[in-house]
Amino acid sequence: MKFTRRHVFAVTALTTGAAAATAGVVGARWWDRPAGMGYRHLSDDEGAFLRAFAGATYPATNAIPHDGADLDLDQYLDDALGAMVDTQRNLIKVLLHALDTWPRPRRLYAFADLDRVQQQEVVDHWTTHFRGEVRQAATSLVLLVGMGYTTHPKVAPFFAALHKCGYSR
Repeated sequence: MKFTRRHVFAVTALTTGAAAATAGVVGARWWDRPAGMGYRHLSDDEGAFLRAFAGATYPATNAIPHDGADLDLDQYLDDALGAMVDTQRNLIKVLLHALDTWPRPRRLYAFADLDRVQQQEVVDHWTTHFRGEVRQAATSLVLLVGMGYTTHPKVAPFFAALHKCGYSR
């Protein structure tokens, strides 16, 4: 039997479909994961993703020498989730899982397991993605985490010096 390009496409489609179904079954139980150590709403994996995301999105610079990964922004978002209704909380948790697993097919690792440079490349990819839905989802998380970053007691004085509108928590 001759192996044609159509055969390759069919095998690829079946393999991809099976992998997606397996990943869906394995990762489908995100909603009933217990809260992780020190969290009320986030699982340990969600907290790890948020710390990595905060560090990649808000790294230490000469202007602001505080790295987002070191400022407990996962705790900030965990507290913010407590003020949300279940639907909003669940949608944000879906977003965290979707973004954490996004790099896996191409880079073979979840976002939280990549090195900082790769994480920054992935965040840049999300925020400049050709699909508006991806850009908006990533930008929403950048804004949520950014609220915690810019109002953090260690960071707020840097912004207060630039903006006299009263930065604090």
